[in-house]
Amino acid sequence: MIVVVACVAMPTGCATGAHSARRARTHRPATTTTTRPTTTTTAPLISYRVQRGDTLTSVAKRFRTSPATIIFLNRLADPNHLTEGQTLLIPPPAALALRVTPAQGHVGEGFQLDLTGAKPAEAVVFEIDSPAGKYTGHPHLAADDGSVTATYIPSVGDPVGTYQVIATGNLGTTARASFRVVAGAQG
Repeated sequence: MIVVVACVAMPTGCATGAHSARRARTHRPATTTTTRPTTTTTAPLISYRVQRGDTLTSVAKRFRTSPATIIFLNRLADPNHLTEGQTLLIPPPAALALRVTPAQGHVGEGFQLDLTGAKPAEAVVFEIDSPAGKYTGHPHLAADDGSVTATYIPSVGDPVGTYQVIATGNLGTTARASFRVVAGAQG
């Protein structure tokens, strides 16, 4: 049996002090900052020849994707049975990127942090550098596809200005992005 688990992580540390965690509402498109150059071309699928001892889970983990994606791409009738020498099409791993949505908002409004391209099961910590200081959340494990999602909510009394987000993983992932907190009533 194959179980596909989506990793949606919330910085539980945001619930301490004056910060709380909740789902962010998306109002405006976000600005993205990546640690690698992005391209508009789509990377081709990877052909992988199944080796002795491979399982769908081990192949998915090796290529930083989900078993469900491999099943779908290859129209596998019996995903529990791979044959040595069988060729599988595998999507390329997601590019390393950190996106904050919305790119601008008000105190009390949630900002969703979406990291892609981390290593599967990598422990990722989000640090928020605000005009008033730094906040570091608890570690979150990346999903099989290398994604991590968290929410940060500035508290009443937090200053307006640009906030920097730094995502750091224990296996070498580092990505940065920013968002702005502006004055005015919550939208």
